Amino acid sequence: MSDARAFVSSMVEENLGLVSGHLDRYPLPQDLVDQIAAVMRGEQPSDVGRPVVEEKLAPLLGDLRKTALDEDGFFLRKARWPGAAPFAVCLTHDVDNISRPARHIWKTRSRFSLPDLLGGLLGAVQLYNNVDLIRKREAQQGFHSSFYFMSGNYPLGQVRAESDRARAQGWDIGLHGDFGTHDSLEKMNAAVSTLSAGLGFRPTGLREHYLKFDFEKSWKIMDEAGFDYDTTVGTNDRLGFRMGLASPFHPPDENWETLNLLEIPLVLMDTTLWGYLKKSEGQGYLDAMRLMDLVYRMEGVFTLLWHQEAVRMRGGRIYWRLLREFRKRGCFVGSGAEIAHWWRVRSVPVLRDGKLIRLGGDPPKDLVMRLDVTEGRKFEVRTGSVQHDDRRWIKPEGRGFQVEVS
Repeated sequence: MSDARAFVSSMVEENLGLVSGHLDRYPLPQDLVDQIAAVMRGEQPSDVGRPVVEEKLAPLLGDLRKTALDEDGFFLRKARWPGAAPFAVCLTHDVDNISRPARHIWKTRSRFSLPDLLGGLLGAVQLYNNVDLIRKREAQQGFHSSFYFMSGNYPLGQVRAESDRARAQGWDIGLHGDFGTHDSLEKMNAAVSTLSAGLGFRPTGLREHYLKFDFEKSWKIMDEAGFDYDTTVGTNDRLGFRMGLASPFHPPDENWETLNLLEIPLVLMDTTLWGYLKKSEGQGYLDAMRLMDLVYRMEGVFTLLWHQEAVRMRGGRIYWRLLREFRKRGCFVGSGAEIAHWWRVRSVPVLRDGKLIRLGGDPPKDLVMRLDVTEGRKFEVRTGSVQHDDRRWIKPEGRGFQVEVS
């Protein structure tokens, strides 16, 4: 388990934003190492209704802080999200279909409002192609999201214009993996080639269709196919946290070496609420709020899968209400690509030499660090600013950033 321990220590260090090597001094409890190693190999937590791994990391952080204050007189860590936002939301949309025949619309007419139903039957409203509508409504809140297109379910030429408009304005377009791509590199490369040819660029983000996933194969296939991030791992028939995690992480290969690929765990899929659990709109909204509160308590990322064809339907139309709630909560909201980019630049190492702390690279914009010191300790910040409230937040402002505690 030595290789697994090294992987888990590195993952936890990044998760908590610790000074590099901090866990060499304060090794992780073996039961936590075993639990994280198990979920990385596909073992489902006993309770997927809560982020059980994150719930163990939160008190661990408190213990590490107390020990460091007792022994060193100070403790420093990076905030999880830009500007020390309380949590993050990752907005994503799978594009399974873009059109349905009139007979299907009439058969499922109870899903739609009367104006949309009439517009759809008359051809004045595209009930099943809402990419532009979602983009415009998200823009009103100042948000971007990800759209994952399939390479084989519809002619890509029919969505090229929507894809071009979205990408030009900062939205993320990725691949919604076809059947078999989750366990075949050959099929994955074929799907990537088809999407690239049809939309004019190579996708960097991925979600598999029906959340198909093989813990022995999928991450390695995704990594070898050149994806920057994946956001597949979640539950489709239950509400909860498939791995007990609500934070991004770089998964391991079969030898516990860290992959370049970043996994952004999925928290909630719309069809779980309406298709599997048969919730009402009111019940679905309350469940979404409950899961978001669990993520908020862990400073995690609330990854939302909302099918683009659902936003005009009963149940799916609460998406607009969710967007307003995210704006009100002051969280960091982004597409899969934006969440992945932030997590990568946040990983700039924090180096310590005695009581002098510096960064091992350029500080990313909006990186904030929390410094705790014991009573009587003084500190000096170079090329950075300090904000005093109930906590001490430090914002690095250049390559010469340093903190010295005396």
